[in-house]
Amino acid sequence: MSVLKSRILLVSDMHYTTDLSAGEMSAVCPGAKASAASGNAFGKTQSEKIQKVYSDICREHSESALDAVLVLGDLSVDDYDFRCLPENYCKKFKAECMDRLPCTAYAIPGNHDSYPNEQWCRMFGYERQYTLELGDCVFIMADTFDSGTAQKNNPAAGSANTPIDEDFLREALEKYRGRKIFICAHYIHGASFSEQSRRLIAENDDIMIMYRGHTHISSMTEDSRELGEKTLIDIGGYGYCGKLVNGKYEFNIYDYKWAWGYQILEVYDDKIETYHVKTDMNYIATNGTFITERRSMSKLSILL
Repeated sequence: MSVLKSRILLVSDMHYTTDLSAGEMSAVCPGAKASAASGNAFGKTQSEKIQKVYSDICREHSESALDAVLVLGDLSVDDYDFRCLPENYCKKFKAECMDRLPCTAYAIPGNHDSYPNEQWCRMFGYERQYTLELGDCVFIMADTFDSGTAQKNNPAAGSANTPIDEDFLREALEKYRGRKIFICAHYIHGASFSEQSRRLIAENDDIMIMYRGHTHISSMTEDSRELGEKTLIDIGGYGYCGKLVNGKYEFNIYDYKWAWGYQILEVYDDKIETYHVKTDMNYIATNGTFITERRSMSKLSILL
C-alpha cells in the first residue's frame, strides 16, 4: 500500500484589490488608479473572495492535512509604482489569508505584485525567489517577472515576464541533485528561456513537475514542448475571465474553464499524484448565474 509522505496545495491569482471602481477610488484618493477588475467579483466583495480562498484551503486541510500552501503569484492587483492605491493588498492577503491558515504558506510574486525585492522581504521575510525543502521534495520558487516597476507601455498589465534566472536554476539543481524537484513560477514560458536554461530543464531527470499560475485556467499545457516535454501544469486560480467586449475588457463574464479552484500535489513513497479541485461557488456574472459543485479533476500519476 502506498504511503503518503507530503501533501501540498498550490493556488494563485486572487487579484486582491479595492472594492471601489476606478472613478470612486480616484475621487477618494486622487492619483490612485484602481484596476478595471476591481470591485465585485462574481457576486462577492474582494474581502469575501479572500475569505472564500481561506475557507476552501481550511476545508481541504480538515479533510486531509496539508504540509504547506504555495501561492504562485498575483496575490494582488497592486501594480507597484503605477496604481498608487492607499492600501497594500499584497500585504493584506498575507495577513487575512496566509497568516491565518492551519499550515505554513509561502508565496512568490506575479506580474501584479511588482514590489522591489527589499520591500517584498519586509512583507514576507524572504526574497522574491528561493528554494524550499518540504520532506524529501524541493520546490524551486522562481521569480519570472521584473520587480520594482510596471511595464511602461502597458502598466495595467503589471511587470514584464522575464526568463528564468539561469544561475539560480543551475545552482538549485546542482545543490539538490537526486531529490524530487518541482519548479514553481507565476509564469513559465519555455520559448522565452535561454537555450542553456531549456537544456538544464530538459536533461534533468530530478525535475518531476513544473507548476505555473497566471493563466487563470487549469490544464496540462503544451508549452512544455520547449522544455523537453516536462510536465507543465496551469494551476487555475481565483481570478476572472477577461474578454474583450465592444472594444473594452469585461472581467465579470463566467466561463467554466476559468472557474475558481486550486491544485493538490500528493507525494507517496512509490508515486506522485497531482490534480485540480474546482470549488463550490455561485457565480453571479454578466452572462448569467452559474453554480459549480466542488469536485476533483485532471488527475496525473507518476510512478517512482
